[in-house]
Amino acid sequence: MGKWDNKTLVRGIKEGDYYAFEALFMQYYGRFVSFADSLLHDIEAAKDLVQEQFMKIWVTRDRLDENKSIRNYLYVFTKRAILNYLRDLKQTEPLESSQEAGTEPHIDPDVEARELMKNMYAKINSLPEQQRKVILLSRKEGLSNKEIAERLGISVRTVERHISLALSKIRNIVS
Repeated sequence: MGKWDNKTLVRGIKEGDYYAFEALFMQYYGRFVSFADSLLHDIEAAKDLVQEQFMKIWVTRDRLDENKSIRNYLYVFTKRAILNYLRDLKQTEPLESSQEAGTEPHIDPDVEARELMKNMYAKINSLPEQQRKVILLSRKEGLSNKEIAERLGISVRTVERHISLALSKIRNIVS
């Protein structure tokens, strides 16, 4: 992962470093979409499921353990999501036989990941000013909610609300 070893990457994500999260996304998004698609044989469902798992990593980042592989977190989350998806569809037979070779156009996961990140940045930039300030202080600068509240002269509860609203709006582009 270039300059990001597992501990540094997990530590950065836990601290709200958006660049660490972006590095994680760029490193693994395409791989996990391919993994999910190989089981689901539905590229759109695969993309949706994997994007949800990245958001789950981000939202629950405070629970990450630096001594455990971030790739394994993604694998477990993605595998569970796939199994839940299949259960919800009530599919019981193996999917390998349902895909015809060559019917799916080749999609470059790196191009798709870059496009998603571009859309995410655009969504952040389109947030109301206070939400944008709060989310950037939290995710980009890695400040705690208390530090953000002190810096902006607002309550910690207001900071939490701004983060929740901003993440909700950002999630809309990945679903």
